[in-house]
Amino acid sequence: MTVDEIIFSLSWAPSTSNFTSFKNCSSAEHSVVRQEQPRAQYCVGDTLDVLVEMRNYAGHPKAYGGDFIVARIYSQKLQAGASGDVTDFLNGSYRARFSLFWPGEVQVSVRLIHSSEAVKILQRDRMQSYSKVMHIGTFINGSKRETSQCGLRLSSDRALCEYRKKEDGEYYACYRPQTLPCDSLTTMQGSFPQGPHLTKDEAQLLAWENTGIEIKNSFNHVTVVGCTGHILSEVAIISCLTGKTLYLLGDSTVRQWMEHLERKLKGLSFITQETHSLSLLAVDAHNNITVHWIKHCHPWISFQTALKPGIVTIPEILDSIAVGGGQEDVIVVIGIGQHFRPYPPEVFIRRLQNVRRAILRLYARSPQAHVFIKLENNRNLNAPMMLYSDWYGYMQNLAQRKVFEDMKVGLVDAWDMTVAANSFAIHPNEVIVSNELAVALSFFCHYT
Repeated sequence: MTVDEIIFSLSWAPSTSNFTSFKNCSSAEHSVVRQEQPRAQYCVGDTLDVLVEMRNYAGHPKAYGGDFIVARIYSQKLQAGASGDVTDFLNGSYRARFSLFWPGEVQVSVRLIHSSEAVKILQRDRMQSYSKVMHIGTFINGSKRETSQCGLRLSSDRALCEYRKKEDGEYYACYRPQTLPCDSLTTMQGSFPQGPHLTKDEAQLLAWENTGIEIKNSFNHVTVVGCTGHILSEVAIISCLTGKTLYLLGDSTVRQWMEHLERKLKGLSFITQETHSLSLLAVDAHNNITVHWIKHCHPWISFQTALKPGIVTIPEILDSIAVGGGQEDVIVVIGIGQHFRPYPPEVFIRRLQNVRRAILRLYARSPQAHVFIKLENNRNLNAPMMLYSDWYGYMQNLAQRKVFEDMKVGLVDAWDMTVAANSFAIHPNEVIVSNELAVALSFFCHYT
C-alpha cells in the first residue's frame, strides 16, 4: 500500500458539527456509562458491554461521534487490568466491550481523552505541520563551530544541506551554515518553536485538566467467577533466551526491556554504557545471551545532543544482522512512534514501510528469525497535546497494524497494556514492561 492509501484507511470518525464554543463540546463530567443488558453473575471468558452516553458541557446529549475514548476493566485487589474495544455509533453513543479474564469483582473505567472537537483540532494541525519540533545542528571543523536549524522539511528560500538516503527515501536537511561544509554536521539537538495559534476555547479543550477525564458509571461493579494465571520467572526467561541475540531497536520505551532484563537476570550485565543516547550492549556469557539496544534515527525529540556519525536507520541495522545458518538465534523487537507524534502521518508511515522491506530481507536470509513490533504505549496526560496527544499514538498504532498485517511478525500491544493498567506514563512501570517482554517471549518459548 502507498502512504496515501494507508492514511486514507486510518480515517477517524468525522465530527459533523463545526467547533463553535466550549460549552457545545463533549464533557466527561456530564456524560454517563451504563451497563448494557446487566446480569447478576458473569463467568471468566464472558463479554461485558457498557454504553457511553455523551453529553456536552450544557448537559445536552451529543448527536454525533468522533470522541477519543479509552476503556478498561480492572481489579485493584488482583492488580489486574484489560482494555476494551470501543465502537462509535456516530450519534453521541459508544459501546465499550470487554473480555472478562479473571474472577472476583471487576471495576469498569471509561475515560474521555479528547472530545471530537479536540480531535478535529489535532487532525487539522497534524496534517499541515512539520515545524512543531525542529532541531539545532552543530557543524564542527577543527576548532570552528557553527549552528543551524535542521528539520524534516525546510523552506527552500535558503541554501540547504540535504541528507538523503537514496535506497529508502529517508530525508532531513539543515540550513547551510555560513562557512562550514555540510559534511561537518556533528550533533543535533531538539528545539521547540512556538506552537500553532489556537483560540482561547481551542486551547482550553486541549489543556491537561480537560484531557483524560473519567466518565462516571451508573453502576458499581460486576462479579466474575473462576480463573488461573502464570508469572514468568527468571529461570524461564534464561531458558528462553539461552544462545540467542536480542536486538531491541527503537526509542527509550523499548530500551526499558533491556533495563528490565539487566535487573531481572543476575548473569546479564552491561558491557557498554549508553553512548550519546544511541546504543547499549549487555551480555550473559555463561548462558550465551546478548542484548543490543540501538536507538532509531531522526526524528527524535530530546534536549540531549546526539552524534550524527553514530546514527543508523533500523533498516540498516536489520540488513547488518548476521544470522546463524537457519538457527533460531536472532530475535528483533522494533518499537518506534513516540518521537513521530508531532509530525504529519506520512513521516511515520514511510518509516514503517522501509522497516517492513528490511524485515522481508532479514526473513529471506534467515526464515527462522523472530521479529516483533512493539506498539506505542500511551503517555502522560499533562504533556503538550498538540505535540504528544495519545490520539496521535492511537492512529500510529493503527498504521503499524495496517503496514505489518500480512507479515510473520508478533505484535506486542503496549497500548492495550498501558490502558488496562491506567498507566498514562511515557515510560511504563516495571510490571507493564515485564508483561510486554513476557508476551514477546511467549511467541517462541513454551512454559509449563
